[in-house]
Amino acid sequence: MEKSERVVKMKRKVYVILTIFYASLIFVLSSFPKVPTIERPFLDKVEHVIEYSVLGFLAMSCFKKIDRKTIILAILITSLYGVLDEFHQYFIPGRDFSIFDILADSLGGLLGVGIKTRPKKS
Repeated sequence: MEKSERVVKMKRKVYVILTIFYASLIFVLSSFPKVPTIERPFLDKVEHVIEYSVLGFLAMSCFKKIDRKTIILAILITSLYGVLDEFHQYFIPGRDFSIFDILADSLGGLLGVGIKTRPKKS
């Protein structure tokens, strides 16, 4: 195995670890009851988009190659994680299940995957 192949495999392993850690962090933070704050319309949706764009970027980084199949898979993984997180929040006092949060999570995942797969400038 060439040195460059080992480096690529090591990077992928690091991204897998980071993705698992980040997904776990999302789960832990969403396990706390929501604290009352001043409501700012749509600010929480922006937070969801940013949060899941990082997850989408990390998820896409775990794949060996970038093609249509892996792009769709990374978006589906990120979106499904958003659905599971919302379901989990349904059981946390002060939190709820929101379809709009799921949409923001999915948009964020799409954005993160898009950033990772954008064509590189020559």
